[in-house]
Amino acid sequence: MNAFPPPHLVAQGTFRFLPHPIYTAFVILCFGLAMAAKSASGLWLVVPSVAIGCTALVLGYEHPDLQRRFGRTLAVLPAADETPPSTLERIRFLVLVVIPWVAMYELTVRLPLQGSVFGFPFEDHLPIWPWTTLIYESTYLTVALAPWCAKTRRELRQLMISGWMATLLVFPFYWLAPSGAPRRPMLNHNWMTWLLGLERATYPPVAAFPSFHILWASFVSRLYRPRWVGIAYVAVVAASCITTGMHYIPDVLVALLIAPILSESGKVWRVLQSFAEQLANSWHEWRIGPVRVINYALYAALAAFVQVVIVTSALGAGREWKVLVIVFAGLIGAGVWAQLVEGSSLLRRPFGFYGGLIGCGIACLFFRERWILLGANCLAAPWMQALGRLRCLVNGCCHGRPTAPEIGIRVTNPRSRVTRLAQLENVPIHATQLYSLLSNVLLGLILARLWGSACSLAVIAGVYAIGNGAARFAEEAYRGEPQTPTMLGLRMYQWMAIGTVIVGAVVTSLASRPAPHLIFSPRALSPSLLFALLSGVALGVDFPESESMFARLT
Repeated sequence: MNAFPPPHLVAQGTFRFLPHPIYTAFVILCFGLAMAAKSASGLWLVVPSVAIGCTALVLGYEHPDLQRRFGRTLAVLPAADETPPSTLERIRFLVLVVIPWVAMYELTVRLPLQGSVFGFPFEDHLPIWPWTTLIYESTYLTVALAPWCAKTRRELRQLMISGWMATLLVFPFYWLAPSGAPRRPMLNHNWMTWLLGLERATYPPVAAFPSFHILWASFVSRLYRPRWVGIAYVAVVAASCITTGMHYIPDVLVALLIAPILSESGKVWRVLQSFAEQLANSWHEWRIGPVRVINYALYAALAAFVQVVIVTSALGAGREWKVLVIVFAGLIGAGVWAQLVEGSSLLRRPFGFYGGLIGCGIACLFFRERWILLGANCLAAPWMQALGRLRCLVNGCCHGRPTAPEIGIRVTNPRSRVTRLAQLENVPIHATQLYSLLSNVLLGLILARLWGSACSLAVIAGVYAIGNGAARFAEEAYRGEPQTPTMLGLRMYQWMAIGTVIVGAVVTSLASRPAPHLIFSPRALSPSLLFALLSGVALGVDFPESESMFARLT
């Protein structure tokens, strides 16, 4: 943050519209410089890294710091009440929702992506009705006027959240699973045909599945009264998507299916929140003499199994023993690291992520195929960690700090670290394990897309490090583990996350071969099951009455 942070929260001028205008302008400047220099690496690697870094800094440091110093941050969303929105709040919708969406769409439709057609064969023979272009293009006007159709702040707030959720989820889908809608020929020639032709010339036939026209129409239709007016509007826009030839029927149907989910994101979060809370209170154990088997051993074993299957599929047959050497080095590194950092009389056998990361990375360097080993482990790591977070929820490790009841989960199981170590029984806490799980799924999809595009192994490894470090920096700010030390104003793992990002940036600049095709071999099952069994024992079986080092898990 600024070396001399201002003593007052600034909420005037540009800050009335953008909570972080300096970061926003800096990202735009980087984007413009990359375009002017015609730098592919600047556009596709540096600019996203800068944007992610700014976001992580805001979420992981500045937002909590402002809350601590001023008791609040700049309001971005309108209040959830029934009062009319102000003019400023209506304009803010255009600045914070519509303009970013336009920028993302303009970028996406110009990507050199080979799109799949999600349509039925008979649709290529349907007639074109140019006059329905007026209905199709009406969505541009209705979205621009939407904030003035919102009668209450609650309605405008929900509209903004829906727009953000759609932007956050649908655009990555466009990138990871490109789609298209080839244009059918038009026979007539009049001003309506010219208007449809202008639409076609402006936007190429890509990013079609699901249809964003339907999503926007669905979001805006909730503002109309009586309700049937909104339903009718969505219906005619859906029909126009087909009659103009701009979309196929599945594009429309899927958009209609997911629109209610994106419009009710609060309900979706409550489902995830309930799932996390149930899992966090699901501790169960079985005793066999002095040995205790804990139910979360299953999640540890599943995470290990998936990791080895992915890595061996990337390497090909004949290298299974090298994979086992590396993953065992990671397991040992995780145990040694956490023992040095978190080990105590209460935590005899903890495991730490960064120890595993360092152990795997060092082990890869001892082999001639170091790049393919490193890239393959980075490809598998997000999925391994996402599944491993299920174990964390049951165990209570990596837990969050207290928060509002509508956000947090409550842990009451006496075996959980939340209740035993942090003394936060029945206190709403951030579900940081869930945050990590979701960020790892997104990172895993991005890496899978890079791998499938035969990207450089160094870039894949570097992108993993950058993405993981940025996500961990933000996540760590909401953790509440009492044993994690704080140094120079940041939690220790935030410094580790910064180091991970720096290492990732350096790695992306190194030369390496392209990623090979993934080929699953049945021979991968044996080493995968072996490592899964040993990991399940290491992370889920202990001797609770023993005082020996590494005896107890909790």
